[in-house]
Amino acid sequence: MRFTKKVKILSIIAMVFVLFNGYLLLKDNEIISKKYYINNVQFAVADDYEKVLEKNAVVTSKYEHFIAAPVQSISEVLVTQGQTISALSELAIYKPEQAEREMTRLQTDHDAYSSELAELESIVSNLQDENSNSTASTATDSTTLGDNENWNVNLTLELGIEQNTPTAEGIAIIQRSIAETQRQLDILDNMITQLSNNNSLASPVDGVVKDIVLEGDSIIFQIQSIEKKVVVYVTHKDWEEVKIGNRATITLHEELNEQLVVEGSVLEKQQIPAQDSIAYSEMKKHEKVSPNETVYEVSIEPIDLLLETPIGTLANAKIITVESDNSFEVRENWLVQYEQDEAIPSVNEKLIYIVNEDGKTALEPVDVLFTHKAKIKQNEYMYAAPVPDETQIEEEVDIPAAPRIQTVELQKPKEENTTKKDHLEDVAVFTAPINPYQIFLDGDEKNLLAPTFRPYPLRTFELESLDVTWRDVVWYLVK
Repeated sequence: MRFTKKVKILSIIAMVFVLFNGYLLLKDNEIISKKYYINNVQFAVADDYEKVLEKNAVVTSKYEHFIAAPVQSISEVLVTQGQTISALSELAIYKPEQAEREMTRLQTDHDAYSSELAELESIVSNLQDENSNSTASTATDSTTLGDNENWNVNLTLELGIEQNTPTAEGIAIIQRSIAETQRQLDILDNMITQLSNNNSLASPVDGVVKDIVLEGDSIIFQIQSIEKKVVVYVTHKDWEEVKIGNRATITLHEELNEQLVVEGSVLEKQQIPAQDSIAYSEMKKHEKVSPNETVYEVSIEPIDLLLETPIGTLANAKIITVESDNSFEVRENWLVQYEQDEAIPSVNEKLIYIVNEDGKTALEPVDVLFTHKAKIKQNEYMYAAPVPDETQIEEEVDIPAAPRIQTVELQKPKEENTTKKDHLEDVAVFTAPINPYQIFLDGDEKNLLAPTFRPYPLRTFELESLDVTWRDVVWYLVK
């Protein structure tokens, strides 16, 4: 087949036209951008979020008292192991000639606790003054404050206050110790009064005699209070997140299909690995903890004293370790970060794709507060449509030479645990300078400033949102 001269000329003209247009398009290093069909989207609606630590728990006594006396000073023991007693019940009777000596010992202990109480109150007073004159983020440095005559370093170490502990947390720990010291003083006051009146050794609290032990030259009455607390065992990582005073919820399975839900707060967290105790033994017996795993004991104080709940009752506890206000939540693999590039100052900064007001893709930096397993909230502001056969359409679009296309290195999506109840996902909670109802996009790699499109609205049209009646419509049509 031969081409005529006219066809050849027209072909040459068309080729020149295409080449010339290509030159005009790319002469300023312009880019051919991809227009993205937006499917996995979520409206940025700020909300309050919580990170919750869920653990098996067990009920145990809130306090365990060890009341000791010299064996040679006691003439008669009045209680037996397992006996229920009330506050000021007589445990034993002193020999008359030994009562005065025991009174002197109790008074010495009372003076020591009084001195400790005064010192603790002085420390708190100074810390509160310091905290009121500094920013909220100030940290208490035990080493620095150790040079201050009002700060006893040895005492703070005994209380478990580490260097750079936030001042507010340090104050909370010391105030808890103040309450415990005051409680010991009250106990000694009662014991001194009881000894003065009838030469007897008295119980400081309502409780149960757990054990009576002869140890050396002393007889020791081990008494468990009838007030209860709930104990959970956590790993070192979880231990670091839990703070004294964290809010908690305790669920007790009292009877078949019946639950008792009690609010509470974290009372204490031990700094040494869990050892044998009634609570730990019960958890091991029910295989709620592994003997080969290092765990730490965290105590929760319930608002309800649980006076009728027996020690050893199993429960479930939820501790709120982080609370965030006015924050956003998306699947963790929607967050991306820049490739390692020396020209970019914050290469590890997390970002999220958004749709700008002009309908083009952009990246917004975010401040991740925490990640956890959760179920993404699907409400009227969040919507994900079915994926069409072709999710991306190529289209030539002229966009300015700057900013240039940038690519990002995406986090590897984590496999969903399909066996998890309620389809929990890896979720990130973060704050960001984002306009209300901004649209978030998923973490699939996109060219920046590329246009986006969608053939139908993100949200369905709702007639209820219109403030018109059928009469208004008819009047408009006939006008």
